Parts: sequence; structure tokens; C-alpha cells
Amino acid sequence: MAHSIQRVHFVELNAKLNTLETKPVFPQYGTPLLATILKQRGYEVQIYLEGVSNMDLEQIARCDVICMPVFAPAHNKVKALVERLRKHAPCLPIIMGGPHVCLYTETVLEMCDYAVRCEGDEALPELLDCLAAGGDVRRVQGISFIEQGQVVHTPDRPPPFIPSVTPDMTLIEGFDRAARGVGRRRIVNTLQTSRGCTFRCRFCPTSRLFGGVYRNRDIDSIVAEIRAKLAYNPFFFVVDNSFLSNRERTAELLRRLAREQLGAHLIIFERHEIGKDTELLQLMRRAGVRCIIVGIESLSDANLRSYNKEQTTHKVRRSIESILEHDIHVIGTFVMGADGDTPQSGAEITQFVLETGISPNLFVMHDVEEDESRKLLIPLDRRFRTYYRRSDPTNTDYLDYGTGNFVTYFPRHMRPTTLQRSVLEVYRQLFSHRNTLRRMLARNPFASVFGVDHGFSMRRLNDVIGRVVDDYYLAYLEQVEQGLYDGDDLVQERLDSLRRLPLPRPLDEGVDHRRFLVASSIFAVPGLIRLWRQDRRRQTEAASVALAADPT
Repeated sequence: MAHSIQRVHFVELNAKLNTLETKPVFPQYGTPLLATILKQRGYEVQIYLEGVSNMDLEQIARCDVICMPVFAPAHNKVKALVERLRKHAPCLPIIMGGPHVCLYTETVLEMCDYAVRCEGDEALPELLDCLAAGGDVRRVQGISFIEQGQVVHTPDRPPPFIPSVTPDMTLIEGFDRAARGVGRRRIVNTLQTSRGCTFRCRFCPTSRLFGGVYRNRDIDSIVAEIRAKLAYNPFFFVVDNSFLSNRERTAELLRRLAREQLGAHLIIFERHEIGKDTELLQLMRRAGVRCIIVGIESLSDANLRSYNKEQTTHKVRRSIESILEHDIHVIGTFVMGADGDTPQSGAEITQFVLETGISPNLFVMHDVEEDESRKLLIPLDRRFRTYYRRSDPTNTDYLDYGTGNFVTYFPRHMRPTTLQRSVLEVYRQLFSHRNTLRRMLARNPFASVFGVDHGFSMRRLNDVIGRVVDDYYLAYLEQVEQGLYDGDDLVQERLDSLRRLPLPRPLDEGVDHRRFLVASSIFAVPGLIRLWRQDRRRQTEAASVALAADPT
């Protein structure tokens, strides 16, 4: 049956923590991209972004179809909004997509009419066209839905080429208010130059999310997007999982950016091996790459082997030293809670970060794989979720805690409470006011600016997480671990007798502390001035070189 579709609304909700107005304008990259693709195909499109847009229910529902990206920590907020929408406009079609839908499709099928479980660049427009024409949606590859009480999964869709489209941020309701005038908000520019990754680290879902295929985007469209977004902010967070998987193509992009001298500062993700490529590091610096996020993950080589990381701590340290020598800052990501981790692991991470001078991001170990035929990093019988499903299969309150900051399983050599305290303690030490303010003196201007901003942001996040832990979550962990450990070692025989776990309470909405935002704005000023002067000097040098090469 045909369904008239002209107006499409996207609704993007945040996790329960850190959702208030002081946060930057930071939508997922895919939402504005998909909205722009639909706009170019003739649809009337509007994005409602929580924290930026007017989230009035009647206004949101004034459309022909609603599209909602879903990720685990926002699942229950999406569920609550859907319940309200169903009461207000029961016939309004709802389509869901995003990482959570791809990985755990059946958890959303009761909430929506259709789930897009792949990249939506081609699947979403095709689905909308099919619905508008009254066609057979079974012909649309990469979607799932319930028909006559039965779950239907259409065949997987081949991964698409990356669209040569600049996402139109003005499609976000309230974006102009946030980006301009008195009281303007900070806009976090995002950029995509590739999709996928050629590596297969065991804890990373990238291969499943992007069909196991690595693709590069058209360089002209990348440059065009940078030009379009520079008015909002010169800093760009590049969302690629691996910026360098195609070295030749990456070098071509970097040479183009170096020639253009756009004034953009790029933050990219890349493996530690980039530290061995002196030629590319020099090119990155000229092209505006100011920071590389390196997946260090662990300081235990045994853990790294179990992750299939294909690296050692010694090699990582040498690579980081090389990157820093090229005046490029490093953010190191770590995870804690693997079988090889002990209570001492947190102190080792703290020492490593202080010695190297990098900025850290630390997460609690997770494993999205559920196929027991594969060797799981966290066996199913050690995941809280396994026992929650037995206690109440319909309850999803536990998804609130899937932010990477909370312990949601039984570690092998640390009690859940020990791991939870350890993560908070690492952040408390590394992001003390003293350590953050020392970043102001960093030789690298970008490291000074970012170090201050990142330091206050992480201190604020740790404060928010710590309040939840202290108020009720630590007591909950003490309850569920009771009787299962001998010291800090999990006793498998005792775990085997476990049948159910009490469900955690729904996570309270977090409070964003304005004082940290004010502090970071003030103390980042000296670094911003130095960075501006550095950019002006480089632009002058580049102009001189160009003039010498072509006096006419």
C-alpha cells in the first residue's frame, strides 16, 4: 500500500549522561549526511538534535516518516519517545538505524516499523521510495521488520561508495541559533575521508558495521566539506576508523590539503604504525593534522595478543615518541578489565601517560560479539546482560550503562567494584587540576589548547560518572559480586551456579557542570593565541614559497 512521503524528520537523542545545554553541538556524522542525501532527492527534511533543537512532540510528529539513529546508551530514551509518538500519531512510520541497530537488530524491532541494519546511504532512500510507491519492501536489501508476527531480515546489502556529499548542518532545527550570535555554542566539526578498517581487532565492531570493506572518499568532496565547515570551527574530528589504511590515497589527500592551506586542524584515528612512517608524518604536519588518536588499549603484551592488536607496548612507546617529535599530539585510548588485567593495571596506565605526555581516554572492557562459536573476550556467562535476560527479557534498563564507563560483567582477576574504582582513580589522578593546568605550558600549541579542554572535560565526565557510582552503582556491584570471588579472583564454580541477577535501576540523567566549561574556555586562551600565531607564520611561509615558484 502506497504511503505519501514528502516530509522526513530525523530525531537524534543523547545518552542519559552529559545531555544538557552546555555541551557542544556534536551530532553523529551520519545523521546530517543522510538528511542531506534525502534533501537532494527532493524530500523536505529536518533534524531534531537533543540539546540543540526544540524537541516539542507535536512539531517532531508533523511529518510523513520519522528516522531515528540508535546507540545503546540512548536506547531507553528512544523507547520512551516512541511510546509518546505512538500515542500522538499511531500511523506515523518509524525507521531506525545506526550502530546499535546493526549489532542488535532484534532489540529495536518492537519499537519501529523498519530497521536499517547497514549503512543507510542507499538503503534508506530506497526504502522511502518503496514505501511511497507501495512497493514490496522485501526487495530492499539490508533492512529488517516484523510481518504477521514474524521477523523478516532481507538479504545483506553490499557496502556503498562513500557519497560525495557535504552534510548540511543547517538542516538541524536550532542550528543557526546555536552557531551564530550572542551565546553561540561551540560546533564540533566532523569529517569523513574513509570507511572501514583493514585490521580485525577482536573487541572492535568496525568490520560488522561497515561490511568488512575499506573505502576511500573522493578527495574533491573532502576539500569542499572542509571549506564549507571552516566558518563554524577550524578544528575537525575525522571519524574514520583508520585514516591510513590506503597509504597511497591518504598521501594524495594530505598533499592536496598541504597545497590548499585551508587552515583546518585535523584530529584523526590511526594505529601506532604511523610513527614509523617519517615521510607521512611530515606530510601530515604540513596538511594540518594536529592530533592522532592511537589505540594503545593495554600495556600488557598478553592482552594485546588476545585483542589481535598486532602490536607490543615497546613498539607503541617508540611510535608515540616519533609522532610527538613531529609536533603532532597523541591521544592514547586504553581499555581495562581484560583477563590479563589486575588492580595494578590502572597505576601502570597512569605512569605511562605521565611519562609520555599524551592525553588519555580510558574505557571499561567490552565485547559486542555474541557468537559462542568464536573465542569471546568476555564469555557470555560473565556478562551481566545474560542474567538480566533471564530475570526479565523485556527490561532494557541495563543499556543505560553501556557508555564504556561502567562495569557490566565479571572480570577474571578483579572484582567489578575493584575495576570500577580503578577506572575512576586513573581519571582522578591524570585529570587533576594541577596536571590539566600544566598542559598550558606544552611546547606544542595544539597540545596546550586541547590538553586544557580535554582535561577539564574528562574531569567533568569523571565527576558525573563518580556521582552515579557513589550514589548507587557501586552498591549494586557489591551486591552482584557477592560470593563469586576469592579475593580478586573469580571462582568459576560459583559463577556456574548463578541463575539470575537483579536488574540495575534506570540511570539518572547526568548533570553537566558549567564551571568546567568556563574554566576550559579561560585557560585555553594562551594556547589558542600561540596556535593562531603559528598558523599565520605557516601561511606566510607557504605564500613565500608559492611566490618564489611562480613570480608572475
